Amino acid sequence: MALGLKIWLDCSSVRPDVEARAHLVIELEATGEPVEGPRPPATTVLAIDVSGSMQGEPLEQVIRSVDRLLDALRVEDRLGVVAFSAGATKVVDPIAVDASGKKLVRSRVARLFAEGHTNIEAGIDLAAEVLGPVEAGRRRGVIVLSDGEPNQGAATAEALSAVVRKYRPGASFSSLGYGVKHDEDILAAIGHAGGGGYEFVPDPATCARAFARALGAQADVVADTIELAIAPAAGVEVVKMLSGEATRFGSAGLVLALPDMVPGTRRIVVAELALRAPGSQSFLLDVAKLQLSWRRPGSADTERALHDVTVEIAAREPGVVGEGLTRVMLVRADRVREAARALADRGNFGGAAALLRALLAEIERVPAFAVGDGSALGEAFELLVDEAMAMERKPDEEAYAMFRKSAMGSKLAMHAPPAASTRGVASTRMVEVAAGNYPEAYIRVKTGQEAGKRHRLKEECVIGRTASADIAIVSDMVSRRHAEIYALEGEFWACDLGSTNVTKVNGKPLGSAPRKLSEGDVVLVGDVELVYEEKKPTE
Repeated sequence: MALGLKIWLDCSSVRPDVEARAHLVIELEATGEPVEGPRPPATTVLAIDVSGSMQGEPLEQVIRSVDRLLDALRVEDRLGVVAFSAGATKVVDPIAVDASGKKLVRSRVARLFAEGHTNIEAGIDLAAEVLGPVEAGRRRGVIVLSDGEPNQGAATAEALSAVVRKYRPGASFSSLGYGVKHDEDILAAIGHAGGGGYEFVPDPATCARAFARALGAQADVVADTIELAIAPAAGVEVVKMLSGEATRFGSAGLVLALPDMVPGTRRIVVAELALRAPGSQSFLLDVAKLQLSWRRPGSADTERALHDVTVEIAAREPGVVGEGLTRVMLVRADRVREAARALADRGNFGGAAALLRALLAEIERVPAFAVGDGSALGEAFELLVDEAMAMERKPDEEAYAMFRKSAMGSKLAMHAPPAASTRGVASTRMVEVAAGNYPEAYIRVKTGQEAGKRHRLKEECVIGRTASADIAIVSDMVSRRHAEIYALEGEFWACDLGSTNVTKVNGKPLGSAPRKLSEGDVVLVGDVELVYEEKKPTE
């Protein structure tokens, strides 16, 4: 079974003959169990922005990234490329990634040049056309990369979401936002409507890593065409979807179309219900029937799971179901973060911080919650602390743009563990190819509570203050996800992750640009100094 399902109500019972509100909490988890036989081959089309703003290093890094990552694809996979500016142009039809196919893709992509305006709609439409018809046993996807705002064709998040939905569920769409000038609301909407995702690419030098993750995720999906139908029982009404999904009415009830899922991913869906239990002669109240449907990539067969939801009727004060409540708080946190960003967009940083601080106080009152306990709600609490502090500092325009784009890609109700142990086979291969043959290297903690401790570096290492970080640093001056050290083409680089207290290398702030590390470099995260060290040949 590719998808697991857990269900809660956030109350233990309802009183008879009393109007009540409750939250129906549904958690989907992609188990990552292997598909029988080898994974299906994939056809992927890259839709690359070649408008004038991509001139120079941005486009050069895209060309370099495509050249490098071709070697991580399998012969049975196909890769196509379209380019868009004021219009869209087919660069190469999807072609098998054998020796001749790689040569053709490299030759065509190397000729790309930047000029003109930005028409993302034209790029999406041509990419979908180039994908060709749906084939049994083959997965289809589009990766859209853009560094600007659309100024021709469809130009809003709503309009471009509608464009993408025309091609669902036969293909998935992911988006990469390149640099600090792209419109993250639009690109995130494309990724959400397309069943893929959105990633912020802060600097051209990180392009290869972003492409690696996006291509790997396309191949590692274990469930697509996911739909959840909620059929309320008599006397029960779905007031709203607290988790914000678009809905439609179908034969099985209220239907939600959900994004594709890769191994280790968890997604939380919350429906607010209005219900009234009958008299006390009944012991259980039927609340809803749920139907979850999905397909394994490359399969034409739809798999289904059915569940009945009931709740006890009892003439006593309802208790709180902790597992349900904590997940409701995760979904609410995403909604409050969106509201805070809307205030900050208008320059009201104080109001944004107040919203986040109020939610933090509410989370602290959740039964059994403990700060720093390592739970999903504990991690969310730390993220909210960082975002509240960022708002309270009233960042300048550039700093807020970085913060906003970084925050847009993190959803508390959609958890995808980044650790290497949870990556799929294709993602692991892609990240390894992007990393290259890197040296054996370490980070040594120079100051602070853990001075002297050494951490072996791998392809990707997040530095932060909580246990979820690859390198956990105990300090209130360190953000939850403060910085990252990663391998790229055989060298290690450091980048800031939008931390409240900026990351510095040898005393110089990183900003949005990563910095290549050399032996003895001192990386400052918060108030803790870290030293980069490479193993010498004689060691």
